[in-house]
Amino acid sequence: MNILHKIVDAKKIRVENAKKINPLKNIQKIAESLARESSNFYSAIKRSPDEPINLIAEIKRASPSKGLLKDYDIIEMADIYVSHGADAISVVTEEDFFLGSTEIFQKVKTRHARIPVLRKDFIVDEYQIYESKLLKADAILLIACILTVNQCKTFYELSKALGMDVLFEIHDEEDLKKAIYTEADIVGINNRNLNTLQVDLDTTFRLQKIIPPGKLTVSESGISEKSHVRELIKHGIDAILVGTSLILSDNPGKKIKEFKCLV
Repeated sequence: MNILHKIVDAKKIRVENAKKINPLKNIQKIAESLARESSNFYSAIKRSPDEPINLIAEIKRASPSKGLLKDYDIIEMADIYVSHGADAISVVTEEDFFLGSTEIFQKVKTRHARIPVLRKDFIVDEYQIYESKLLKADAILLIACILTVNQCKTFYELSKALGMDVLFEIHDEEDLKKAIYTEADIVGINNRNLNTLQVDLDTTFRLQKIIPPGKLTVSESGISEKSHVRELIKHGIDAILVGTSLILSDNPGKKIKEFKCLV
């Protein structure tokens, strides 16, 4: 069993346990009663011509490829992200392999209510989508390769109906077919192979060429150098999602400025 299967299996168990504590019908009723203002996540990360690339800066404690990153103050890091020009924040809430939590998400969102915050997790059940609405997430991540075509469509439409944007993550051409069928307007290209954990920026360059016009595109994983960002800009990428290289940097604010100043 590879790491992706382990993460998904663990997540399914956690969701079933959550349902026993707080049934789906309960959170569904509350989520549907909340205001449905349109999220500003899309507009925050859409790049205009001749503007710097937009940045989604990520908060996470660990990753399967790196293990525990470092001990740092979540709120202090979020403050650095916002004060140095991050356009949105991603908070990983997966508990077992990334050491995330919904509590961390709530702290960041409460602190920075005016900046779009993406809930990044392995969403395998509609329960998590209603839960994300209760967390006041501006957007959620849907990972194409762990969902069926019908789940992609259903979860996407539910998220949009609740007023949340969706970062629809793809890894290959088969995933892209799901994105096209789903009519996703934000396509995230993950450069990391979730089975081997290897990173290859050419994944973005290859898939960007065949993504239909009109889609907002985000490159994810393995972005750590100014040269990476320059190449992504040349290929018409709207935004980058960066976590590890910012968290491990001696000066994450300076690194954000470097990425944002490249045109």
